Amino acid sequence: MGFSHAYEGHHSVFGNAVKYGSAGVSPFLGQTFSMQVFLLAVDRFGKTFLMRFLMKRISVVATDACGWPNLTTLPSGRIICTYFNAPSHGLLEGDLICSVSDRKGGNWKKLSTVAPRPKGGNRMHLAVGLAHNGDVLCFSSGFFVKDDEFIGFSGHWLSRSTDMGRTWRVDDQPKVHSDNLGTIPFGRVIRLPEGKLAYSSYRSRGKGNPSETWVSFSEDDGRTWPRRSKLGRNDSNETTLLYAGDGRILAGVRTHVDHHVKLCESSNEGRTWKEKGPLTLPMQHPADLISLSDACLLLTYGIRNRGLMGIGARISLDAGRTWRPPWVIHQFGEKSSDVGYPSTVALDKRGNLLTAFYTDHEPSLRKRASRYRVLAMRWSIRDWLSESLLGSISDGKRLNL
Repeated sequence: MGFSHAYEGHHSVFGNAVKYGSAGVSPFLGQTFSMQVFLLAVDRFGKTFLMRFLMKRISVVATDACGWPNLTTLPSGRIICTYFNAPSHGLLEGDLICSVSDRKGGNWKKLSTVAPRPKGGNRMHLAVGLAHNGDVLCFSSGFFVKDDEFIGFSGHWLSRSTDMGRTWRVDDQPKVHSDNLGTIPFGRVIRLPEGKLAYSSYRSRGKGNPSETWVSFSEDDGRTWPRRSKLGRNDSNETTLLYAGDGRILAGVRTHVDHHVKLCESSNEGRTWKEKGPLTLPMQHPADLISLSDACLLLTYGIRNRGLMGIGARISLDAGRTWRPPWVIHQFGEKSSDVGYPSTVALDKRGNLLTAFYTDHEPSLRKRASRYRVLAMRWSIRDWLSESLLGSISDGKRLNL
């Protein structure tokens, strides 16, 4: 399927989407397209306009926070962001904090402490989602630290909120598979049919050793998690999950060897898994995966390639079976060195989105741009499907791959 078909059908992908058939697209082919789109925007509107445009769309969730944010839309429509509140890549004491915004993803205010630090340690890794009864669940882990060095693992906990994030009950010995207590949670707690839930966690054995990932399951709305399955063929790390219907679970899996994101799929609600192929280039990780409709899926991911530090995105118009070439939806510039970990939610059914991420440098924030922050960016997927952008490729003709 060429870009002409993607554009002609984009008006319907946010409702009852059309099922598209297409050949798969290599992530390598899409990289050139994404850079051309970004350069076109700069050339057409000018750098000053672009910076002002971004300033209007980016809001500060937290300052002096390294982050690893997770966005969750509450039943009320308000959005919460859960994040690590220390300006360090895990080597300072700190807590998991929950901030709340309005329904448009702005006006952020601190709401509560999701998981308080243990003495001499932190809570920083997280997997967050809603139980079927509306409770907010947050699995977390962290380190014990001393003099900016790791000295031990601070446990695998489960926090539950019954009042939309205002207060939390923390269980430091959750009823999970015994081998899960030494793993690191990541991504989302997802809902499955018949009252089931799932989340992912991984274990890294250090440099040069394989990293392993498991998906754990609950059949009682998150009270116990006795069953788990393994994915990723011993080259897996941080993993985001999405239920795609008809028993299919998709997993965007960060690899351990060269740190790209690959796609794994289960057709039987997570009992067994198959490898489907790469979704990003090396050093482009980790990912978040959400559904915009029955057929339209969105992958957002961090880009950590020197010379291109940013946030990338790809869409699938056939429920994850094939993927369109990638876009660069935000760049942090040359001065950034620690960025990414996007988490995205839909603000409405018209393609307006909110993506949270963290960075140690954000050029649009001119006062003290170099500072750890958790940020949230409002953007529209329609901006990337406009006819002028699609028609700008290949000497003014739409690119057919």
